[in-house]
Amino acid sequence: MDRPGSGNGGGRGAVSVRPGLALADSRWESEANAYLQRRLTLFYAVTLAAAAAFYVASILLMAAQKGWGMHLFLHRSRLVHLAATVLAALLLALLLRRTLRTRALRLLDAFGLYATLATCLAIYAFEYRWQAHSMAAILCLFVFARAVVVPCSGRATFLLSLPAPLGLLLVQLAHGEVYVMEGVRNPDFAEAVIWDQLILVLAVAIAALASHVNFGLRVQVHEAMRLGQYRLEELLGRGAMGEVYRASHAMLRRPTAIKVIRPDAADAETLRRFEREVRETSRLSHPNTVSVFDYGHTPDGAFYYAMEYLDGKDLRRIVEEHGPLPAARVIHLLGQACGALAEAHGVGLVHRDLKPSNVVVCRRGGVHDVVKVVDFGLVKDVTAAPDLTGTGAVCGTPETMAPEVLRGEPATASADLYALGVVGYFLLTGKPIFDAATALELIGHHMHTAPVPPRDRVASVPADVEAVILRCLRKEPGERFADAGDARKALLACADAGRWTEADAARWWRDHAKGSGATTSPQ
Repeated sequence: MDRPGSGNGGGRGAVSVRPGLALADSRWESEANAYLQRRLTLFYAVTLAAAAAFYVASILLMAAQKGWGMHLFLHRSRLVHLAATVLAALLLALLLRRTLRTRALRLLDAFGLYATLATCLAIYAFEYRWQAHSMAAILCLFVFARAVVVPCSGRATFLLSLPAPLGLLLVQLAHGEVYVMEGVRNPDFAEAVIWDQLILVLAVAIAALASHVNFGLRVQVHEAMRLGQYRLEELLGRGAMGEVYRASHAMLRRPTAIKVIRPDAADAETLRRFEREVRETSRLSHPNTVSVFDYGHTPDGAFYYAMEYLDGKDLRRIVEEHGPLPAARVIHLLGQACGALAEAHGVGLVHRDLKPSNVVVCRRGGVHDVVKVVDFGLVKDVTAAPDLTGTGAVCGTPETMAPEVLRGEPATASADLYALGVVGYFLLTGKPIFDAATALELIGHHMHTAPVPPRDRVASVPADVEAVILRCLRKEPGERFADAGDARKALLACADAGRWTEADAARWWRDHAKGSGATTSPQ
């Protein structure tokens, strides 16, 4: 597995997130371009509908006044109106059929805006005595509509919209008079022109402000969705400590999972421990351990780390959806998990929260049923599980915690083997190792109750596999396997070892891959 560095020179280490980083990167440009084309398509669809509606309405009104005839369609204002409607249809068709570059879209935006304004002003000039002040209102609505729908900077909107009041002024000056209603002149020409200009210029200014606010908010959302070199794309899960997002690296375009620990979910000491353990976990290179790429802090103090994105399902989800697994597959999966644990234990790292949801099964490089152990040492909170002994805080999940940890002793590699036994028991039987109504009752069972043998629940469980699982579940650490390597050897010595083939795994994934996409649990 490729394990690149943090993107700030290739080395690992904490990075400080800068929201303004690489705002104009190619991915942002591509997303902005697609968004601009969608918004222009919407705008010209509305423009076409409005133009067609006004054209039909003008024909019907003129027919009501003067009767039907070719004069309705050959009138110069109707011809201009029809040409504008056809032009809007052509622009919409172009936007629907082709993906255009940003420069072309901006030119199309300006061309369509000027063409529409020119159409309105030409019709106003031809029908001057009868249009009265209605054209000024139409121009205001058109300028506002474009500012709201089309993403653009405030300055650009202001400059593009200025022809509206200027064009209206030219038409009014050319005629030398203003009408307050059909055929009725306004005796105070200068005052009427000034008011029209004031209203339209104010409309242009407000439209520019609206564009500035909308465009600025979109940029802020984009920047808020960045963590260092990573662009957040989709929320995958949310838990008590934070959220997990699917993301991509700005340069490498590599699918990545980002886990964000909220600053209010842990104290300063816990966050320091998170950072230390992420740094240690990033040293792990076993193919069955999730790769940690990077870590850092957001401006508001939240801690995050980036890891490989796992397109698969965790063991809890697999069992809940498909029931107990065959022994051969359990051996195949647990053997890989043992390999990941062996490497971690060899460098002094203890998982402390191994459970079905922290073991993800996925496909990698054409290989099926590849195990990825996630969240090494990255447990909820040092006070998440109650300390019933008064000897100190314990950490982990009660469903898989070893008896000695519940007694307040430090978590060791042997505690991970106990959790491995709990996971194996769940895979073989489809049920938790102990049935309990409360966390307190569950903890009591872990400390004092011998588990029901898996074969008493599922008769098809082989005796040799059952023996391995039950040895992992011994109450005393010294009675379990010496290390994860020994546990793996015991699994591989079982009669069903090797009977779950790549062909079996490929067939299972072909039949059940729908709905995959799990990553690390958000906790």
